[in-house]
Amino acid sequence: MTAFQGTTPPVWLDSSVQLMLGKHLLTCLPHEACGILLGTAAAGGILISSYVPLSNVAPDPLHAFEPDPREWVKALYSDPAPIGLFHSHPTSPPWPSPADMLGLEALGPEFKVYLIGSPGTGSGPLPVLNGFIISRESTEGKTAAQLLPAALQALLK
Repeated sequence: MTAFQGTTPPVWLDSSVQLMLGKHLLTCLPHEACGILLGTAAAGGILISSYVPLSNVAPDPLHAFEPDPREWVKALYSDPAPIGLFHSHPTSPPWPSPADMLGLEALGPEFKVYLIGSPGTGSGPLPVLNGFIISRESTEGKTAAQLLPAALQALLK
């Protein structure tokens, strides 16, 4: 995906996926949760239709995530295809950290969306979810990735 001209496309989230993300985030507390988002991308936006939760095997799962390598490889061959990554910030807002930004370079071009969740705060008991489009620009043989805030749209059944 190249740089966007104007606004970023919306991210459409199936309601069952939204529930799965919240449940996974909350059941992993106090550790970070992580998983792969499955779906499709088109000119009208990105549709996330399924979620594959992965085990976090990071040495410090309270402050970092590292998907289990075996689960990661298996999830990469899912149908529909992987389209993004989800992880949680158990004790901070759902905005990209410096570590998140460094990790973008390791994601292949099939990863187009990045979701970060946080547990509810004093203002409400529900998890908070922010979505980002992964934008990649190539200059002088190097590719740089950045996260662009994207509107999350829930699909109701």
